[in-house]
Amino acid sequence: MGCSHLLTIVTIVLLIRISVQNENIECPLKCDCLEQYVDCSKKNLVSVPRIPKWVGKLDLSYNKLTKDVTDGFYGLLSLQSLKLDKNALTSIPTFLHQNQIEEISMNRNNISAIDVGHFPENSTIKSLSLNSNHIKVIEEGALNNLTNLVILKLNRNEIVSLPNQLFKHQSNLKILELNHNKIHVITAMLFKGLSSLETLKIKYNNIENIMDGAFFGFKSVNLLQLDHNGIQNISKGWMYGLESMTTLSLSNNLITQIDFGSWELCTSLEELDLSHNYLIEIEGRTFQHLTNLHTLNLSYNNISAILQEAFSHMVQLQVLFLNRNKISWTVENMSGPFSKLQNLVKFNLSDNHIKSISSRAFEGLSNVVELDLRSNNITSIQQHAFNSMSKIKKLYLNSSSLLCDCKLLWIVKWIRDKVEQKYITATCAYPAEVRGVVISRLKEDNCGDSPKPRITEHPKTHLAIKNRSANLVCSATSNPFSNMTFLWRKNNGNISNPRVYENVTLTEHGKPHATSVLVIPDVTHSDSGKYQCVVSNKFGTTYSSKAKVDIVTFPRFTQTPINVTVKTGDTVTLNCAATGDPPPEISWKKDGGNDFPAARERRMNVMPTDHLFFIVNAKTSDMGIYSCAAKNSAGTIIANATLSVLQEPSFIRVMENKEVTSGDSVVLQCMITGSPKPVLKWLKNGSPIVPTERHFFTADDQVFVIIGAESSDAGHYECEITNKLGTKKDMIELKVLPPVAIMVKEEDMTGIIIITVVCCAVGTSIIWVVIIYHTRRRMAGAVHNNFTSESVKMTQVVHSDSDSPHMFPDNLSEHSSCKDSGTGDSAKQTSFDGMPTDRSEQVHFETTVCRSYSPVPEAHKLLPSSFKPSIQVCVNTCVTPATYSFSSQSGNV
Repeated sequence: MGCSHLLTIVTIVLLIRISVQNENIECPLKCDCLEQYVDCSKKNLVSVPRIPKWVGKLDLSYNKLTKDVTDGFYGLLSLQSLKLDKNALTSIPTFLHQNQIEEISMNRNNISAIDVGHFPENSTIKSLSLNSNHIKVIEEGALNNLTNLVILKLNRNEIVSLPNQLFKHQSNLKILELNHNKIHVITAMLFKGLSSLETLKIKYNNIENIMDGAFFGFKSVNLLQLDHNGIQNISKGWMYGLESMTTLSLSNNLITQIDFGSWELCTSLEELDLSHNYLIEIEGRTFQHLTNLHTLNLSYNNISAILQEAFSHMVQLQVLFLNRNKISWTVENMSGPFSKLQNLVKFNLSDNHIKSISSRAFEGLSNVVELDLRSNNITSIQQHAFNSMSKIKKLYLNSSSLLCDCKLLWIVKWIRDKVEQKYITATCAYPAEVRGVVISRLKEDNCGDSPKPRITEHPKTHLAIKNRSANLVCSATSNPFSNMTFLWRKNNGNISNPRVYENVTLTEHGKPHATSVLVIPDVTHSDSGKYQCVVSNKFGTTYSSKAKVDIVTFPRFTQTPINVTVKTGDTVTLNCAATGDPPPEISWKKDGGNDFPAARERRMNVMPTDHLFFIVNAKTSDMGIYSCAAKNSAGTIIANATLSVLQEPSFIRVMENKEVTSGDSVVLQCMITGSPKPVLKWLKNGSPIVPTERHFFTADDQVFVIIGAESSDAGHYECEITNKLGTKKDMIELKVLPPVAIMVKEEDMTGIIIITVVCCAVGTSIIWVVIIYHTRRRMAGAVHNNFTSESVKMTQVVHSDSDSPHMFPDNLSEHSSCKDSGTGDSAKQTSFDGMPTDRSEQVHFETTVCRSYSPVPEAHKLLPSSFKPSIQVCVNTCVTPATYSFSSQSGNV
C-alpha cells in the first residue's frame, strides 16, 4: 500500500507539471504563433485573450478592443513589441511595470489625448506610434516617463500646438514625426531637450510662422521636412540648431523670400528642396554659404530673374532643377550665369520661357552630362552655345519654333558628334521650305537670312532729375519687316504697367523701323537702375544693351550767406550749405571772379566739412559781392551776399604847409581813405571854400587848385573828412610871397605854359593830369595878339635856393603813388574844358603817359576851352610823362 500510494502522488505531480507546461506552450485561441511572435490581428476580438508569458511580439491590430487591454497581460515579463492598430481604443492603455515593452503601435484608433500617467516610470518603451488618431491635446509632462524613447510618430492627428518643454526628457529620441496635423506655429525652444534627434518631419501642417530659435538645442539633426505648409520666408533666426542638417525639404510652401545670411549656420547642407513655392528672383547672396550642397530643387516656382552671382557659392552642386519657372533672359542674354557650377552633372531647364540661347549661356558647365530644355519655345541657338559642355550625352530639345537660318547650321554637326540624337526632336519653323524638318537633318542649301529683329537704336545711359520726366528710346527693324513687340526691363525684371509710346516710321532710305519710347514720369530714386529693351517677333527675340539711369536731385540750399558788415581787422564768416543727390560741391567767387585779396594774403579759409567761409583781419579790399555756388550733375544754384568793410576816415599822407609866389598856381592835396567813402569838406580860415574861376576842386575834391595866387589866398586851409565811423581833420598854412623877377631871353615871348602832371593811384588807380595854362604879360611890354612861328619858346623858371619856394612840390618824382586810396572810380571818360583864350589861337595838345589804365581821367577844368586834346594813356608804372607838344598859329613848343 505504501509504495502504491507514493507512486500515485508522483504521477499526479507529474501530470500537474505537464499540464502547466502545456498551458505555457499553448498558442492563444484564434491566434497564429511563430516562435515568440503571436498574430492575433483581424480576429474581431473585443478583449485580449490569455497570452502566454513566452510571447515576445504580439499583434492585436484590426480588432474591436475598447477597454483597458492590460488585463490580458497579467504576469507577462517578456513582451517587447505590441501592435494595437485599428481598434476602438479611446485612450492609451496603462502598461504594467513588469512588462518590458519596447515597441508599441496604436495607429488608427480613436485616441483623442495623451494624458499624464499613462506611461509608468522607468518605461522601457523605445518606439511609440500613434498615427491616424484624433489626438488634439498632449498634456505637459505626458511624455516625461518615456526617457528611453527613440522613435515617436504622431502623424495624421489633430494637434494644433505642442506645450513647451514637452520633449525635455527625450534626450534619446532620434526620429520624431508630426506630419498631417494642424500645427500653425513652431514656438521658440519647442524642441529643447532633443539633443540626439536625427530626423524631424512636420509635413502637411498649417505652419505659417517659425519663430527664432525654434530648433535650438538640436545637435544631430540630419533630415528636416517641412513640406506642404504655409511658410512664407526663410530666415537665419530659425536656422539656429540646424548646423548638422544635411537634407532640408521645404517644397509646397508659400516661400517668396530667402533672407541674406539664412544659410550661414547650414554649411553641412547637401540636399535642398524648394520646389513648388513662389520664388521670383535668385540674387547673388540667396544661397551664400551652401558650399557643400550637391542637389538643389527650384522647380515649380515663378523664377524669372537669376543674377550673375546667384550660384557662385555652390561649387559642389551636381544636380539643379529649374524646370517649370519663367526663366528667359538668364539664358537668352546673360554671360555665364552658371559658370561657377563646374561640378554640375544634371541640369533641368524644361518648361520655361526660353526663346533663344546665347553663346555664353552655359559657359563653365564642363561636367554636365544631361541638359533638359524641353517645353521651351526656342527659336534660335547661337553658335558655340554648348561648346563648354564637353561631357554632355543627353540633350533634351523638342522646340518646334526653330529659326533655321544659316547661323544654325553649326548645330547639325555638333549633334552628330556630341549627343544621342534620339533625345533631340526639335524642328524648323522658318524658312517655309524646311518647316517641320528635324534640325539634325538640316542641310546647307536650306538656310537663309535671319528675319529676327535687329536693334538700330539702343537706349542710352543718362541722368534723370528727380520729379521730372525721363525718356528711353529703342528702335528696331527686321528683314522682311514684320510686327514687333517691345518689352522694357529694369534691373533684369519686367516693368509693371510701363508708360510706352510706339510707332513705325520710315528711315531716310525708305526702310521701315519701329520705335518704342519708355516714359518715366515724376522720376524718383526708386526709378534708378539698368533699363533694357527686348524686341520680339514671331521669329525670335533680340536684347538691347543696358542703359543705366541715375537719379539726381537739383541742389537746394540749407544755409545761404547773408550780407555782412564788419570793421577793418574783424573776422568775416559766411555760411553756405546745400543738399542734393549727388551731394553738391560748394565753391565761392568774389565779384564774379576768382581773385580774392584775402587769399593772396593768406587771410582766407574755407571749411568744406561745415560749409564755413572765413576771412580774418578784414580789409577794405575784401569788400564786394561773394557768390556761393552749389553744383552737382543736376545743375547749379547760386546765392549772393555783400561784404561791407567799414574803415575810419584817415589821411593817406599828412598835409604840408605851402609857400607860393604871387601870380603862380598852387595845388593843395588832401589824400584820404575810409569806408564808406568819407565826405570831404574844405575850409579856409574856418569858412567853407566857394569855387571860383581861380579856385576849383578836382579828383573828388581831394585836390584844390588855385590859379594865379594872390595875397588874399594866404591863410589856414583845413580838410575835414567824415563817415559813419567818425570825423578827422588836417590843416595847413598857405603863404603867398611877393612876385619874383623873371629873366627871359626872348623879348617877344608873351606866355608861359606851366604843365603840372600829378600822377597818383587813388581809388581804382585814377590818373589826374592837371595842366595849367596861364598867360603872363611881359613885365616891361604890352600884350601882342599874334606871334610868329619862331617867337614861342620854352622858358625855364629860375629860382634861387634861398628865396624861391617850390612851385609844385607834389610832383611825380617825390609823391606819386600807385596805391589804392579808396576814394572813387577811375573809369570815367570826360572831355576837357579849360580857361578861355583868344579865338585866333589854335592850340593842339598831345601827351603820352605810360600807364595801364584808361580812359583819361577828368582834368578838363584846368585847360583853356580852345584846347583840342588828343591824349593817349598807357601806363605800366608811375613814371614821369614822356612827351608834351603844343602847337598854335604863332609857333610850336
